[in-house]
Amino acid sequence: MSTLVELQHLTMTFNASKALDDVSLEIQHGEVHGLLGHNGSGKSTLIRVLAGVYTPDRGRLAVNGRDVPLPIQPDSTSEHGLAFVHQGLGLAGGLSVLDNLAVANYERSSVGRIDWRRQRARAVEQLRRFGVPIALERLVSELEPVEQAIVAIARAMTAVERADGGRLLVLDEPTVYLPRPQVETLFGAVRELVSAGDSVLFVSHRIQEVLRYTDRVSVLRNGRLVATEQTSSLDERRVVRLIVGRDLDDYKHAVSNERERPVATVSGLTGKHLRDVSFEVGAGEILGVTGLAGSGFGEIPYLLYGALRGGQGALEMIGDSDLANRTLSVEELTPLAAQAQKIVLIPADRAQRAIIPEQSVQTNVSLPAVRSFFRHGLLNQRQERSYVRRLVDSFDIRLPSLDAPMSQLSGGNQQKAVLAKWLSQVPRLVLMDEPTQGVDVAGRLDIWNRLRTVAETGAGVIIASESAEELAELCDRVLVFRDGEISRELTGTSVDKHVIADATLAEDARVGGSSTDAVV
Repeated sequence: MSTLVELQHLTMTFNASKALDDVSLEIQHGEVHGLLGHNGSGKSTLIRVLAGVYTPDRGRLAVNGRDVPLPIQPDSTSEHGLAFVHQGLGLAGGLSVLDNLAVANYERSSVGRIDWRRQRARAVEQLRRFGVPIALERLVSELEPVEQAIVAIARAMTAVERADGGRLLVLDEPTVYLPRPQVETLFGAVRELVSAGDSVLFVSHRIQEVLRYTDRVSVLRNGRLVATEQTSSLDERRVVRLIVGRDLDDYKHAVSNERERPVATVSGLTGKHLRDVSFEVGAGEILGVTGLAGSGFGEIPYLLYGALRGGQGALEMIGDSDLANRTLSVEELTPLAAQAQKIVLIPADRAQRAIIPEQSVQTNVSLPAVRSFFRHGLLNQRQERSYVRRLVDSFDIRLPSLDAPMSQLSGGNQQKAVLAKWLSQVPRLVLMDEPTQGVDVAGRLDIWNRLRTVAETGAGVIIASESAEELAELCDRVLVFRDGEISRELTGTSVDKHVIADATLAEDARVGGSSTDAVV
């Protein structure tokens, strides 16, 4: 198998810190090559060098045996057969799906005008492989995250298909927003590419996906390449050891069959997909909700926080020594009203919903508590800084300084900063959507332990996730949704990744049914 892309001695320095340290890597024709590493290991830096975003200190790049001068010009990457789907997707929210798919590649008539009939036909064909109907006239900003991801992937794959010679498609965390059926569809299309001699560089924190879909795997640690191995020779424990540099202690969580008093009761919850759903979460309980895309489970955290309008139902917060019982109308609920009841939300889309990327870490982390630092109308910045520093140290957030913009932090450190911001408010109910999305394996264990700690204080935790593995590791109980209703309640030994996955996909799920014994 010949080499498609060759990187030699790639080095990149930021503020005297080496993001890439003498990295040499080869990607062969006709392979899916996995790239793994913890947050801050250098994966994103390497991709940005390939995309022409960064200029390396030194290094050599060759594509199809031909040297490509560095820095590569961003507008020439497609000429060299390089196409990218970055974590931010790179879509224009104010343009239609059709325009985003066509950008820089418009179909033109013989007189140079855009041939909209051919353009639409081509766009329909681009999206058809994913099996998800997306109206071409819709603005990208109006799409669900999964739909935006599919548009970005379809556009990149078309750019690769149109390039001459061997081609490389770089997928940087492409499955973050994709439900399981679309992940399978994506990699079906990926295999079509590699069977024709093209290649894919697949960057992900989801080790099981990398083991399932790749041919070879390279691992970066602290900016250095520590291994490139055949995927068939690897297992999850070996990969974790390569990523972290040591074996991690297993996350041990004894599932509780006995729920304490409820901290919150949900009645008649109805949303875009949800239909008259009722359940409760106990004090100290971590409750998982899951299902296929469109089943409605993903609406639950946002409806119960007042962040998603158009819902109906009631949320009763059960009182304690400080707060009396309070029933909140979901239809009238607002985030401020939720916060007053000590309800917090950690959304899946950090960049858009959880942080202010251009503002400092200090500003972001102190926001919920900032009023307490004002005296006579003036902000006591020393107190604020001391408060944030304690949280940064407590949550082990790795950052250059408190004044660094949040956008400079890795995904895992951003998530820990968001957790620090809200869990410091001593919540009664924690609502989370995909809590470890885009977080490396070590950071994931840290976040799981943080959530278990907050539950042990008596808070209730509701986690919406499509990861059967994460739900099995973390939750005391799991509700599986289908067609807007609870189809299974899994407790005891049934809180198992295989049972959760089977219950999610099973066609004969029993509405209102429950399971207390694991049957795999």
